[in-house]
Amino acid sequence: MSQHEHKGPGNHQHVPRHGDRHGARQPERFDPARAALLDDPARVEYLPPDRLIELLGAPAGARVVDFGAGTGTIAVELARRRPDLEVVALDEQPQMLNILKAKPAARELRNLKAVLNDEMELVASAERVLAINVLHELGDEALLDLAAMLKPGGSALVVDWNSEVDRPVGPPRDHVYSAAEARRRLQTVGLRVSGGPPLKYHYVLVAAKPSD
Repeated sequence: MSQHEHKGPGNHQHVPRHGDRHGARQPERFDPARAALLDDPARVEYLPPDRLIELLGAPAGARVVDFGAGTGTIAVELARRRPDLEVVALDEQPQMLNILKAKPAARELRNLKAVLNDEMELVASAERVLAINVLHELGDEALLDLAAMLKPGGSALVVDWNSEVDRPVGPPRDHVYSAAEARRRLQTVGLRVSGGPPLKYHYVLVAAKPSD
């Protein structure tokens, strides 16, 4: 996406899916040249890792896919704080994952894998999927991919910019969803959606795959 479309730094996650834009609210993809913004410390103020990990609620020994992990800021924190988990940082851009792999913390974490799209079979393999600042960028095929990664009974934590909240950072309002719009979109791929307590600039949704 173009630089002028953002009001502040550290506001974005990159998402996987080879060119699929049909259905995406954000018209253009994030430029990997701006990847440093994803590691801006300011993000912790409105996307606190402790809270995200709590909301994710991953069971012991679970596989968690960070869908559109970008430079892996949250994936690293999750793998570090939950060594019992297998954390898969998934992205379509090798530039993003190269930044993740170069982080000293990432090199030390045996339970963290940086994976390009299609490098690893992930269908029905994850108890949890993490989608941070991603939904507004997902085309229809990518959203189907996200749902397909969940095991029956698994769930995705979807946290994204709320179009109904005034904020000094993030994409323009018409490039993101309200919580109600996001809920409806997740329901189109067969997920059962419940709401969680919102964050400062973000809605929080839990989208579960039925077990029957």
